[in-house]
Amino acid sequence: MQGILPLNKPVGARSTLCVERIRRVIGRNVKVGHGGTLDSSASGLLILLIGGATRFSSLIMDMPKVYRAVIRLGTETDTCDYTGVPSTVSEWKCVNGGDIDGILTAFIGWRMQIPPKVSAVHVGGKRAHEILRGGGDPEIKPRPVFIESIRRTTDISEAGDFELVVKCGKGTYIRGLARDIGRSLGCGAHIASLVRERVGPFDISRAFDPGPDVSPEGNAVTASILRTEEIANFLPSYTISEEDASMLARGQPVGFSGAVRRTLGNSPPAGKVLFLSQRLLSVALLEYSGGQVRAAPEINISL
Repeated sequence: MQGILPLNKPVGARSTLCVERIRRVIGRNVKVGHGGTLDSSASGLLILLIGGATRFSSLIMDMPKVYRAVIRLGTETDTCDYTGVPSTVSEWKCVNGGDIDGILTAFIGWRMQIPPKVSAVHVGGKRAHEILRGGGDPEIKPRPVFIESIRRTTDISEAGDFELVVKCGKGTYIRGLARDIGRSLGCGAHIASLVRERVGPFDISRAFDPGPDVSPEGNAVTASILRTEEIANFLPSYTISEEDASMLARGQPVGFSGAVRRTLGNSPPAGKVLFLSQRLLSVALLEYSGGQVRAAPEINISL
């Protein structure tokens, strides 16, 4: 058994719990991994990888993601979301929608972001949240993140809430974005709710719902597992001959003379392509040598 299982993680469930429950259903002799975790306080799309598809973990973590976040003005918390303890409380009612729209453009593109202290970022060999909960104060260095777009979709409510849709790259903390927006507005802010709606070509509308207590039934799980070839909707992909597939399986690069294009891909990482035959799926890295463009295999999965 192998494939990709887009799962709609409920609020309150740990990503590792979801992996364990699915493994329990499909059999402990089958590998189950993930393509990037999701905060327990958030809900939405968690990409689970079954069998040979676990080799796609890093590739899926690199995919762009879309989040729908409700930001609450007036309070910054130590976790940067609704589960935390307030660290600052300020008046927010002088803020209007125009003020928010005016500062959002500053967050688009590449920028440096300091992850929340309650996060899985490593500091001196330990997770930041472990240091904090042990009484320490982790010194987290800023790191580059990429935000492709931010769109405000609601007015500010009486409670100080408004909704954003954010498309971003790997490593972006939406909790950190909420904190930084609040600081830019001068009133503090935190995440009141967060849903991950999309990861690369995978959309929450096609996700399997395991229920609020993550107790899925076996037949429902297996029926929801997508074919490994679904990854071809993300990368530029080509159909190749069995002869070229054999070369890739042996770790040898191949050219494009006999390849037939299947898909153009959706925001793929630069330089990566996917080859498909009846027996093999190969993610390959483009290289230029001797006046020719060839592709060397990075991930090979038998079909």
